[in-house]
Amino acid sequence: MMKKISLLFLTLLIVLTGCLNDNSLEKEEEVVKKKGKKEEKAIITGEIKTGENYYRSIFPFEPGGARGLIRYGVDNRLDINEFEMGLMRVAQEKFSTDKYFFQEGQYLTESTVNNWLKRDDGKKEKLESGEMSQRGMNPPLGMDENSTDVKAVLKANEDNPKYLSYVLEHNYLVQSGEGKVKLGGLVIGLSFNSTYYFKAEDKERKIHPGEKKLDKDKVKQEAAKIAEKVAERLRTQKGLEDVPMLIALYQEEERDAVVPGHFFAVGTVSKGSGSINDWDQIDEKYYLFPSGAASKNKRNDFESFTNFKTEIQKYFPNYIGVIGNGLYVDGELKRLTIQIPVQFRGKAEIISFTQFVTTRALEKLPDVPIEIYIQSAVEQPEALIVKNEGQEEPFVHIYRK
Repeated sequence: MMKKISLLFLTLLIVLTGCLNDNSLEKEEEVVKKKGKKEEKAIITGEIKTGENYYRSIFPFEPGGARGLIRYGVDNRLDINEFEMGLMRVAQEKFSTDKYFFQEGQYLTESTVNNWLKRDDGKKEKLESGEMSQRGMNPPLGMDENSTDVKAVLKANEDNPKYLSYVLEHNYLVQSGEGKVKLGGLVIGLSFNSTYYFKAEDKERKIHPGEKKLDKDKVKQEAAKIAEKVAERLRTQKGLEDVPMLIALYQEEERDAVVPGHFFAVGTVSKGSGSINDWDQIDEKYYLFPSGAASKNKRNDFESFTNFKTEIQKYFPNYIGVIGNGLYVDGELKRLTIQIPVQFRGKAEIISFTQFVTTRALEKLPDVPIEIYIQSAVEQPEALIVKNEGQEEPFVHIYRK
């Protein structure tokens, strides 16, 4: 028995050594970074080699001025994750992960973001040199928002919906001279409602909710206008006069959607320019597996997923709700995330099932980056399977707790 345990341990050690070899981690670098008018020492973190490209970061960590505010603007947790991670993916088209380093946005404060999400009140602003406009970017309501005339307030909101739901800033630093870094690029993500949810309060303080599904073409028109305003405002901010910028537009999904939304366009603001010089359309879309949309539009991938699910059900005869989310870029599947919730009766059963999924069911799926999350019925993670494109042996981890 002891020999078997030792052999298992040696095998795991070899696997881990293969995953974390000398080439998988890059050493940290010490640099000097400007903070306001002062310079201070900072560290560029080492790079971890994974199936995807991620930016190296700057330490010590500096939280963004609007840190955590996104959960009040974007309703769906899936949208929050995709908006943040997808914005890094968009950034890579202009700011290479080999040359640039990530830092949370340092220019848009919580107050500025909050103000921009409000309605335009039409009031004049008196701005000092180097300050950005704080005017709201959503359409004016056309009446007093605090009116107790419920019918009128609901009608005004329906006629004048809010389009912009959140503004996210990412900074990208680049080395400048010996051992120094500076701001080399700015990326702004603008998130837009697909459905506008609103409410009115009567004299008895009773809340009357309302909602309006927004026309996609109208959202795109308003998004382009708002992006131009953002570009113009950012150029007035001290320190951003000449920094190259990208402004990416994101379409949210519904509150209770089971797939996230997507980016649909990105505008380039050249160095020193105060307007968007060029627009590029982004063709991204998530499909739920299984679903009627996937069956109709992505038939081959749908059948592969169905075969995968059928194989799993050979292990558990009872129904298992296997759910997948597939990211498509320019019509091609780029990543597949799968969740498998199962009622387990012990760790041995979890290990056995994970082995079955890894060695038999996984081969039914397309050769793209795949993440499979196996969890208990109470949504506790039990096992993780990760396979990158072209990889013969996936990474497998079984949680002990």
